[in-house]
Amino acid sequence: MSKKSLEVVIKGLIYATFFVPLLVVPSSFIFPFIVPKILLFRSLTELIIALYALLLVINWQEYRPKPSFLMWAVLAFFLSFTISTFFGTDGYHSFWDNHERMLGLFTIFHYIAYFFICAQVFKTWTEWRTALKIFLLAGSLVMLAGVIQKISPTFLLNGGSSRIIATLGNAIYVGGYGLFLFSAALLLFLRESVWGWRVAYGLAGILGLLGMFFSSTRGSMIGFVFAAGFSLISYAIVLKEHRRARQYLLGVMIVAAVFLGIVYLNRNSPLIQRNYTIAHLLNISSADFDSARFVAWGVAIEAWKQYPIIGWGPNNFFYAFNAHYNPHSLDYGYGETWFDNAHNVILNTMAVQGIVGILSYLAIFATALYVLITAYRSKSIDKHIMIVGGAFLIAHLVQNVTVFENPTSYLYFMFWLAMVDRLSRKHVIIDKIKQTIAVNHDLGAGIFSGVLLITGLSIFIFNIQPARANMKALEALQFINGDPIGAVPTLEEALNFSSPHIDDIRSDISRALADAIVSEKKVTADKRPLLFAIAERALLQDLDLHPFDIRLHLSIAQLYQGRALQNNDANSMVSAEKFMRRALELSPRRQQIMYNLAIVEFQLGKPDEAEKLLRQTISDNPRISESYVRLAYAYMALKRLKEAEDVIDLAAKNNVTFTAEQQNTINQIIAGFVTSTKPKK
Repeated sequence: MSKKSLEVVIKGLIYATFFVPLLVVPSSFIFPFIVPKILLFRSLTELIIALYALLLVINWQEYRPKPSFLMWAVLAFFLSFTISTFFGTDGYHSFWDNHERMLGLFTIFHYIAYFFICAQVFKTWTEWRTALKIFLLAGSLVMLAGVIQKISPTFLLNGGSSRIIATLGNAIYVGGYGLFLFSAALLLFLRESVWGWRVAYGLAGILGLLGMFFSSTRGSMIGFVFAAGFSLISYAIVLKEHRRARQYLLGVMIVAAVFLGIVYLNRNSPLIQRNYTIAHLLNISSADFDSARFVAWGVAIEAWKQYPIIGWGPNNFFYAFNAHYNPHSLDYGYGETWFDNAHNVILNTMAVQGIVGILSYLAIFATALYVLITAYRSKSIDKHIMIVGGAFLIAHLVQNVTVFENPTSYLYFMFWLAMVDRLSRKHVIIDKIKQTIAVNHDLGAGIFSGVLLITGLSIFIFNIQPARANMKALEALQFINGDPIGAVPTLEEALNFSSPHIDDIRSDISRALADAIVSEKKVTADKRPLLFAIAERALLQDLDLHPFDIRLHLSIAQLYQGRALQNNDANSMVSAEKFMRRALELSPRRQQIMYNLAIVEFQLGKPDEAEKLLRQTISDNPRISESYVRLAYAYMALKRLKEAEDVIDLAAKNNVTFTAEQQNTINQIIAGFVTSTKPKK
C-alpha cells in the first residue's frame, strides 16, 4: 500500500470515529450507551495506530510526531495518569475501569494516540475543515436524536425524562457535546465564504445549541456564557482598528448583560419557572451548596490531603470517598452515598492523580491558549481560529467544574487539541521539515502483514472478547431473572469467559444470584447451595482482585447472612460479621454498614456491640431519622423501654422528622410503653 493510500485510509478511519457517539445497542450490552462505543473506538484507533506505524516505516522524517508545547503538556498528563495508575490504591481498576465508564489507562492511551496521529495526518486548514464538517454531520445526527426525545420522551431509552440523553445515555454528555458542535459550526461559519455552506453550518450550530438547551445541563450553559464573554472581549481587542465593529460588540455585550440581568431578577416569575432549563440555570442559591455533590467535593479535598502528590489512582475516587465518607451524605438518601467520581474534574483529578495530575491537566488548557495567542501574533492563524479555539477550551474547562470527562468528550476534546496544535505551528517550520524529508522506504509484504496480524489479535483480545463477554453476561442475567437454576450453564460460561472486565461480570452475576437465592418461588431449598457456591466463589475471586472494595465485602456478608438465616447456621453469621467488620474498617462512618452490622451483632447475641454502632450513627449525624428508629426498636426488643423512650425524646429534641413507615414503627414502640405501664389486675 502506498503512502498516499495509507493516509487516505487513516483519515477515513478517523472520520469513522466521529460516528461512534451514534452507536447504541440496547438489547445486547450491559451499559449499552458506553460499552459498544468504547470497544468500537478502541478498535478503530488500533487500526489507525497500525497504519500510522506503517507510515513511519515508509517515511519517519515526514510523519514522526513533531515536538510542541501542547504535545508535551498532553504527554505530561498521560504520564501522570500512568504513574498514578501503578502506584494508586487499585491498579487493576485504574488500568481497565469498569463497564459503566471504561476510561482506564488502556482506553486513555487510545485517546492520547488519537491526538498525536490526528495532529500529524491533518496538515492544512482545508483538511481540518473537511474533518470538522464530517464531525459536525455526525454530531448533528446525535442532536437530532435528542430533539426527537424532546418530542417523544420515551424514544431510545430516555424513560420519559424532560432532559434528553440522545444516543449518549446521559444528559450531561449531551450538553457538553452540543457545546462542542456549536463551537465547531461557529468556526466553520466565520471562515466560510460560500453562503450555502454558511447556512448549513448555522443549522448545525442551532442543533448543537438545542441539544445543550434540551439537556438542561447547567455546567454546559455556564461554560457557554463564559465562552461568549471571552469571544466578545477578544474580538473587541483584535478589532481595535475597526471602530464601528468594536462599537457593535460593545453594544452586544451591554444588551446581553442587561437581558441576563432582567431574566435573573425575574427568575421566579411563572413564565421562567415553566421552562425547566432556564429555571434550573438561574435558580442558583445557597441550597445548591447543601447537596450530596457538594459533600462529595469536600470528601475529594480530604482525600487529596491524604495522598497529595500522585493521588489514589485514576478511577479510584470510590475508595477515597469511602475512606473519607461524610455521614451527612445520607441526608440526601442512600442513592447519594455512593460516588465513584467527584462530579468536578478539578477536585476529582486532585483526589485521584494528586497535585501532579491536576497541574498537568490544567497545563493542557493553559498551553493551548498560549499557543493560539502566539500563533495569532505570528500570523500563523487568523483571529477566528484563535478566539473560537480558545473559547471552546474555556467553555469545556468551566463545564467540567460540575461534571467529568466521558468517552464522547475525550473524543472531541482530543480532536480539538490536535487541531489547535497543528494549526498553531509556524508555517516556516513546516516548510523546513518538508525540505528535509527523507527518501520513502519500500513497505515489504512481511511488515505489512505482521503489523495487521498483531493489530487483529489486539482487537480480538481487547475489544471483541470483552464485547462477547459483556453480551454473555447480559444473557446470563436475563436468564437468572426467569429461571436461576436453568441459567447455571449460561452463567458458568459467562464467569469463565476471558475478559479484562471479568470482575464486573462476576459482581453483576453474584448480586443477581443473591437476590434469586432468597426467593422461595424461584429456587427451592435443595437448589440454593449450588447457587450460593457459584456466587460465593465469584465474589471471593473479585475480592482477591479488589481487596479494598466495600461493596464486595457487603455483598459477601449479606450472602452469608442470608444462608445463616435460612439454615440456622451460626458459622455463616460469624463469617458475615467478619466481612462487615472489614467493610467498616474501610469506611468507618458509613451508616449503611453500621446498620447491617448491628443486625448481625444482635443475631449473634451481642446487643452491646449493636447498641454502640447505632449510637455512633446518631452521634455522626443526628439528622438521620432511621438511626433513631433502629436504636429505639432495638431497645424495645431488649425490653429496655425507658431507653427506647429516651431515644424517641432525643429525636424530638433534634427536630427529626420521620417517614410514615417510620412513624408507624415509633407508634408501635410507644404502644409498648403504654402496655408495659398498665397496672396489673
